[in-house]
Parts: sequence; structure tokens; C-alpha cells
Amino acid sequence: MTGNPALIAEIRRVIAASGGRITFERFMDMALYHPQHGYYTSGKHRIGTQGDYFTSVSVGPLFGRILARQFRQWHAQEVLEFGGHRGQLRADILAAAPDLRYRVIEIGDPIPEQSERSGAESDETLRGNGQQPPSSAISNIVFSNEFLDALPVHRICGANEVYINTEFTEELGPLSDPRLPRLPDGYRSEINLRALDWLADISRRLTHGYILTIDYGFERADYFAPHRHDGHLQCYHRHTKNTDPYQHIGEQDITAHVEFTSLIELGERLGLETVLFTDQTHFLLQAGEADIEEIVQRTAGQFSAERNAVHQLLHSTMGRAFKVLVQRKA
Repeated sequence: MTGNPALIAEIRRVIAASGGRITFERFMDMALYHPQHGYYTSGKHRIGTQGDYFTSVSVGPLFGRILARQFRQWHAQEVLEFGGHRGQLRADILAAAPDLRYRVIEIGDPIPEQSERSGAESDETLRGNGQQPPSSAISNIVFSNEFLDALPVHRICGANEVYINTEFTEELGPLSDPRLPRLPDGYRSEINLRALDWLADISRRLTHGYILTIDYGFERADYFAPHRHDGHLQCYHRHTKNTDPYQHIGEQDITAHVEFTSLIELGERLGLETVLFTDQTHFLLQAGEADIEEIVQRTAGQFSAERNAVHQLLHSTMGRAFKVLVQRKA
């Protein structure tokens, strides 16, 4: 057990005050999002060569340029990006589509109220049509890139849930939420209830438009495949991957792959149409065909940062591992 001493002491205090143990989900929440000492909230640089991991944004502005092209095709007026961190992707998108209204929403930030939305019907119009306006409505594009994988997850082992004691040793106990599934004996995996809660909240607020989710993960059959019996938890520290969340506490990223089938099924129950589910390679080839073709032709036979960006986004692990889910509310 290593990491930020102040954060470790605070987690121990919470464990003691909670009767001697807390769920792994709560531990992960504090490790990542404690207001002063959490991995994402401490203000340290986490992405790129000086950080702990790379993202699609790290390879240059091409990713943002293609997304801007897709947003224009959707006639977007407003974009809400969840989990934008330092805002580099926002800058890349606005460089290509400067007329967009664009806000970055982090965990804990308030979602814009009615007075801040654009492109939505007024409350008076909705009431005139016999409809009840939502308590807080947003419109057009809700977008996230590597956001859901960083939400705290419950860890399930068989029919039990994983808890953490003051020595940061795992114990098994009863399931803390009735929505959590029971898994086969000896099978261990992660369940992301916060992702489902987030989608339900966004769906209630969305008047019309698209929800674009980009993250690494699997459909349910692959997520719970027999060979994945140890789950999907991954940690990143100085570009080194490990599976031990109890080292570098507050100083390493903790993530888990996204199980997309549950998001698709919940969305359809909430009235969201599933427009597309594919990998990042196929999505970018479709949305950014003109940009990619121009770069490939212009840089044929030579090395360039743009050509390298095409390779990283389409042909490296990023292109296959990252999935793209597009849902629409009409």
C-alpha cells in the first residue's frame, strides 16, 4: 500500500467511521475524486508524456477535427462534453467548428439549467402543447470520451461484493445494491451502476439530439466471457499498467472496461434510439473519410505527425479497443 499519505489517512478515517469496511466502489471514488487529494481532482497533469497514459486526444488535433465534422453533420448547436479534464479536445473541436456552444462538465459539476440551453423549445411552448417541461433540459449533443471507464465501479465476486477494511485488505460481503448481479462461483468482475445512472439522468434532461459515448469496453457476451473471470480493472502509473488499486493511491488512474450492452438496453427502455455501435476505427473512417484521405494522399511516402495520428487512431490498439455508441432522442 503506497500513495498520498493524506488521502490514505482520510480513506482509513472513512472506513473506521463506516464500521470497519467500505465497498470497493466507495474506495475507488475517494481514490479518484476526493476533493483535495483525488487522482483527477488534485490538479496534476495526467495525460501525455508527462502523465500516466495517452488518449486519442494525445496524438494531435485530428481526432477533434473529425468529431467537429460529425457534429456539424448532426447540425449541432450545443455540445456538452463530460470528463474533458484540461479542455484540449474542446480546443481541437472549436478550432474546426468555432460556432459551437461547448461546455465541459466534470464529475460534481452542475448540469446546465433551462436558461443555459439552446436549440430547445421554450417552457411556454411545451406547456402550450400540453407537455410538461423537464426540470433541467439540455439539447443537441452530449459527448464523452473515456469518461464512463473512470466512474467508480462495484467489484463482484460470485454472489458477494468486495469490501475494503482499514488495512486495505479485501473482504467479501453482501451486495450493497439490489441492481448488482450474482456471478458464477469464482468469477470476479466490475459493475458500473454510475454509468447507468448517468445515462438515465441525461436521457431525462435531453430534449432532442445525440448522445455520443466513446470508451474502451465490450458487449455483454464478451465482457462476461469465461476467460475474463478476473474482471477488467486496470491501473496506470507513469505509463505502466498494473492491476493493483492499492498502490500509488491517489497517484495512479483506476479504470474498468465499459459493458455497453446494458447502456444500449437501458437507453432503449428510456426512449433512446441506438443509431450506431462500432469500434473507433470504423467510426472515424466513416465520419472523417475526407480528412483522412486528404492526409494520406498529401503525406504519401513520408513521415508526418498527421500521418502518425491516422495510424494511432485507426490502426493501433486504440482503433480496436475503443467502442463508439451513438444514441438519439428525437
